[in-house]
Amino acid sequence: MRATFLHMADCHLGYRQYNSRERQNDFTRAYLEIIDVAVDKRVDFVLLAGDLFERRAIDPITLSHAITGLERLKRAGIPCLAVEGNHELAYYRDSIGWVRFLAEQELLTLLNPQIDGEQVGLPHYDRREGAYVEPVPGLRVYGMRYYGSATAPVVKRVAEALAETDRLGVAYTIFMAHAGVESVLDHQSGALSHRELSPLRPFVDYLALGHFHKPYEFDNWIYNPGSPETNSLTEADWPERGYYLVEVDTETEPRHRPVLHANSRRPFERLFFKVDALETPGDLEKNCRSYIERQRRQFRGKEPVVELRLSGVLPFDRGALDLKLFEQIVEEQYQPLLCFVRDDTRASEFEVGADQHLGRRELERQIIAGLLERDNRFRDRSSAWTELTLAIKQLAVSGAAADAILEELARGEERVLQGDELPC
Repeated sequence: MRATFLHMADCHLGYRQYNSRERQNDFTRAYLEIIDVAVDKRVDFVLLAGDLFERRAIDPITLSHAITGLERLKRAGIPCLAVEGNHELAYYRDSIGWVRFLAEQELLTLLNPQIDGEQVGLPHYDRREGAYVEPVPGLRVYGMRYYGSATAPVVKRVAEALAETDRLGVAYTIFMAHAGVESVLDHQSGALSHRELSPLRPFVDYLALGHFHKPYEFDNWIYNPGSPETNSLTEADWPERGYYLVEVDTETEPRHRPVLHANSRRPFERLFFKVDALETPGDLEKNCRSYIERQRRQFRGKEPVVELRLSGVLPFDRGALDLKLFEQIVEEQYQPLLCFVRDDTRASEFEVGADQHLGRRELERQIIAGLLERDNRFRDRSSAWTELTLAIKQLAVSGAAADAILEELARGEERVLQGDELPC
């Protein structure tokens, strides 16, 4: 049995990042480019592993862009098999979400197990509902939407259902889910361990994931292509990512050959400049300008999003620090779409009693611990509260959803109050 498919995820259509219409268009361009690849390569089907949309409530333009891509696939005779992600799940008060609406219009096939209490059913997709389809004879695709903190027990029950499912004539099986894997992102809540995923292994050849925007693969079995566009500044330093093109041939070893491809995306440039030892505003401007010019000569790309972070001990009065001036320097050099200058400097009179070579994270830890130790409510377990504070901060910086942050905060608070140690 032979087949070719494209695996994508986390398109986040409609995301007006930094309130920029052009950035919203970038997300659409990335999505449509990958759709065009699927059509040009004449793949047998496309996997869309969740978060097609940025929000549950979308505007007509975003819906139109989604339909444009799906109609291109439909005209080419390429089915799009999808699951719902956490960003687009319907509100409890709504009967259906927008991804379900697209399924009702027969523009995609929306897969999910049938769950009734502790019972999990895996029916064939029929009348716009079901857990699996067979887009190619001998190849079966199962799908599972985002279940948050309930994902691990659902996966366990799905594996039990797979063990009882008739697989006669099925030579190759794909399982698609909107879920992350532990160890890929620091302090990311809701991720599954390899142990929790292992019950699927005997029944699944290719585990197609979404949810985490960073690309990864494990054991020639678990694959996540990452996000087609950059959803936060922290993602700019990650490896290239976009979509997998996968060739399946059950007569060979290995039985599949996934290749990760990078689609075109808006370039991001992050600049970090330390102000220490620059005694006057003039010295700071001169040296920072030289640094920006050097970085610009090494940069490739047009109209990037640029972030400049100033850090270190500021040896003169903060009132003389003109951030607008540094914005002008960046704009002169890069002609960026957007420019952000962040002031992370500290006043020279601020002291924490720390080693001057202390890393940023350790410095943050020491400052937070010092503040907490002044408060009677947190003094006895200031170390544990400090680690929790840093973990929540990392989630926020990484662009985690609000419900994920709240869930991690509640879980961490419970552990601290019970006297458990949090990981550093």
